[in-house]
Amino acid sequence: MAQYIVRRIILMIPTLVGVSLLVTALLRLLPADAVDILVAGGEVQGGQAAFKELADQRLAADGKDPAKASLTDRARAENAVIDQELKKEGIDPAQAKDSQRQAAKNTVSLNAYKDAIRQRLGLDKNYIQQWASWAGDALRGDLGKSVLGGRDVSAELKRRIPVSMELGIVAMLVSIGIAVPFGVLSAVNQDGWMDYALRGFAIAMLAIPSFFMATIIIALAARWYSYSFPVRYLDLWANPAQNLQLVLVPAVILGVGLSGSLLRLTRAQMLEVLRQDYIRTARAKGLTSRRVISSHAMRNALIPVVTVIGLQVPVLVGGSLVLEAIFGIPGVAQYLFVSIANRDFPAIIGVNMVVAVMIVVVNLLVDVSYALLDPRVKFA
Repeated sequence: MAQYIVRRIILMIPTLVGVSLLVTALLRLLPADAVDILVAGGEVQGGQAAFKELADQRLAADGKDPAKASLTDRARAENAVIDQELKKEGIDPAQAKDSQRQAAKNTVSLNAYKDAIRQRLGLDKNYIQQWASWAGDALRGDLGKSVLGGRDVSAELKRRIPVSMELGIVAMLVSIGIAVPFGVLSAVNQDGWMDYALRGFAIAMLAIPSFFMATIIIALAARWYSYSFPVRYLDLWANPAQNLQLVLVPAVILGVGLSGSLLRLTRAQMLEVLRQDYIRTARAKGLTSRRVISSHAMRNALIPVVTVIGLQVPVLVGGSLVLEAIFGIPGVAQYLFVSIANRDFPAIIGVNMVVAVMIVVVNLLVDVSYALLDPRVKFA
């Protein structure tokens, strides 16, 4: 078992490298980039400084010291930069109107400013250089800084990961707590009223969107009980009461939504196991139905169920996005959504790598749990 775990951990390395390469490649397919959004949002100013830098380069190319250049020389250099842009646009500089010259100057200033920002942030590098730069910093524990705001991505994830983990763990416990016992009851009472009721419940949970359920709960709580959910998230250890008021409801909504498919799978697996010969043999030996189900049937029926539980981990991240937005929970999913909207490369790849690590670790735990559920499973 120990050798198997070590091999799986070693195999995680090429998996994570592949994920980082894929995410970096997909980011380059997105229209525009963070610099375009940054400049368009008016959050930074610097076009005039960028244009001055271009004029200084022109003066240096003409053999003049930019710091000592006269106003006439500087005006001539600026006009030369503007004339070059007018020619690119197919306009004769000698016949250009003042408005056209001003528009050309604005275009040159903006493009130069964007290029300066891209160079400062490393966004001007090609695909491999950009990935290698990020990977080198990531190996030292530095996931970079957010393009918008300059916040440290590692610090931001450190603050948000516990929030998403709390939401995901509670949701998964709710899902398992509903799906497994109800799935077993549905299978044991096949074609009875309880079976039909639980199957109907599972289908309803699959059909009702989480955002609709969340909206209904918020509206009914406000109308019937004059209650509004907290608008500020507080850590569980800082204020358990307010934390649970905000997290518990969306976690239950998410867990109930995930329980539908898990309940149906548990029922199907239990029905298949209950038809096996060794179950009939156990009954023939005089064992009670409860003993047969708990000691013999459930352990074998739960192996595919555990597999699906592991596959639902990435669903938790995606499914919690809407709920985090509705309830104002500052989790990882919300951070990823905002980062994608802003084309924030360091934040996007950082979140994806954290999620990738979480998925491969959970899958390893799922595989190890097979041996605990079924002693016949051996890892060579």
